Amino acid sequence: MKLAALLCTLLSCGTIANADPCQDRFAELLVSGFEDKGPTLIHITQEIVGGQTSVTWHHSDGNGNGMSEVIEPDGSPWSLFLNGKMYTSADKGKNWTFMSAFDGAAARAKNKAAMIKDAATVRDLSCTQADLNGAVHEVVEGTYTSSVIAGAEIFEKTWVNPKTGAITQSYRHVMMDSYQTKTTQVIEPHPELNLPNPE
Repeated sequence: MKLAALLCTLLSCGTIANADPCQDRFAELLVSGFEDKGPTLIHITQEIVGGQTSVTWHHSDGNGNGMSEVIEPDGSPWSLFLNGKMYTSADKGKNWTFMSAFDGAAARAKNKAAMIKDAATVRDLSCTQADLNGAVHEVVEGTYTSSVIAGAEIFEKTWVNPKTGAITQSYRHVMMDSYQTKTTQVIEPHPELNLPNPE
């Protein structure tokens, strides 16, 4: 795989004989595990340790456009990212207010470069198989040092359906000296996705 070869080069893993297949797989999923999977519906539960827990449905087209529908806390604004523009809604998607413009392609490229760098720091790796919702999944996990969140160590675990190659669930624990978050994402295909268009 071209991506695997690129990651191997960037991770300085040497010859193929000396490479760690589990490290390569972790890096591959961290860098591009959610790419090119088409429209998805993602149920996100995020806990601020010692603080608030939020629940969000995120509707993604797989190309950088998406809508975050906040379920809890009730009354929280929704967000829409569409064609390089960000909007918010205070009435659960009935009306949208333009907030800012952004370069989505540049942001994704910057994030991808950061993830490649972070993958080189991974440790405590594990690549196994486990049952999830009645289907055997590939389970890949490890802890790495973040170059995006200053001072953070991140434990990342993903469940991959080997039949489709898609990540169906992920868990991330961000650990800093004075702040921690735990985020679980449950991902499913969403071919009927129809994002609002306030333009």
